[in-house]
Amino acid sequence: MTDDRLQRRADCLAACIEALADALQASGASGEASAQLLSQASTAVLQALRLELLLDEPVEPAADLRLAA
Repeated sequence: MTDDRLQRRADCLAACIEALADALQASGASGEASAQLLSQASTAVLQALRLELLLDEPVEPAADLRLAA
């Protein structure tokens, strides 16, 4: 994954978090509930970006497992 592609993905996910914050505020959700949901959403975004990085890393050939047995 190129840095540009990852940055675009991060920007898109950040926009989703901002939209969620706006929707929570517009709905009159409590500050505590909003903070909890936004915290969980932010954690999910970071995990999604980390997963994309991990999936893009070259896979090294596995060691011959028969030797370990």
